[in-house]
Amino acid sequence: MNHKIPVILDTDIGNDIDDTWALGMLLNSPEFDLKLLLTSTGDARYRAKVAARFLEACNRSDVPIGIGVSSADGSPESMHEYADPCRLEEYSGELYENGVDRALELIDAEPELTVIGIAPLTSLAELCRRSGRAVSRCRLCLMGGAIAKHHRGKDGAIAEYNIKLDVPAARQTFRAPWREIRLTPLDHCGDIVLSGRNYRKITETSSPIVRNILLQYAVWRNYWRHDGPVCASSILYDTAAVHLAYSDEFTRMERLKLVVDDCGFTRISPEGREISVAMEMTEPAAFQQRLVERLVTDNSTQRMEYESPENSKWKGAGHEKHCTQGFYSY
Repeated sequence: MNHKIPVILDTDIGNDIDDTWALGMLLNSPEFDLKLLLTSTGDARYRAKVAARFLEACNRSDVPIGIGVSSADGSPESMHEYADPCRLEEYSGELYENGVDRALELIDAEPELTVIGIAPLTSLAELCRRSGRAVSRCRLCLMGGAIAKHHRGKDGAIAEYNIKLDVPAARQTFRAPWREIRLTPLDHCGDIVLSGRNYRKITETSSPIVRNILLQYAVWRNYWRHDGPVCASSILYDTAAVHLAYSDEFTRMERLKLVVDDCGFTRISPEGREISVAMEMTEPAAFQQRLVERLVTDNSTQRMEYESPENSKWKGAGHEKHCTQGFYSY
């Protein structure tokens, strides 16, 4: 691809671990030019520190970080063990104290920019509130909601986390005049797990991105007290949003009019905004293979020699022992 897609990633990294897997996938996807990583919800500054630690350790401090909108929502902060030894001010890349301001500047400068949202919509709602004209120039690819199925393909809708944590923000974001909205709800992304041979490929890879994903995964498992051997990933919801930002391969799309109700459910309604919705992962094995291929690709070696986290000033917890066969899920 000659023309890279300019992207802003809005993330609550440092909560669930799938944000980190999605960030790794994005960094290794040649389709994208990541213009800004924007943090959102909870303590957005803490989330920026988690992102900075990861990007530094992966030799990707070329990615600017913007501190988004914080909120006292009680959202988990699972990565203190990973990030607390570091100071955000030591990040060697660009750091913007007002991430929403920087996002608006980028939108003004970049035609056809794509925003990938893998967090509750607090920061994106502020972006919409500040400038409807700006968002009207952008595509939005979101992970959020559940239409007819939820986790592991179970029937029935639920109030999905990214929507229900800030319902007013979700409503404002859905109603804003985005050029296009693409949505991956749990119907599509709620059963993405790497296990068996796919997971072994991940653990056998020496690239700094994969090593640091696994480092965060170990910290995340320790935070939630997941014991036993690690033979599979958790559910990697957010990777589907990254994929959907450049392709609808392996996916059945539908045009649906959606609203967000008072309880945080995404409902089909004639009053809703028309959205391109990924309703089914039609080839899950092919998607997982694509995901593994992206993750194990090492695009960092041309930048600089990898400095392991153990030898870096951004030092954190060590790796867990990973098993080489079987399946572990929770």
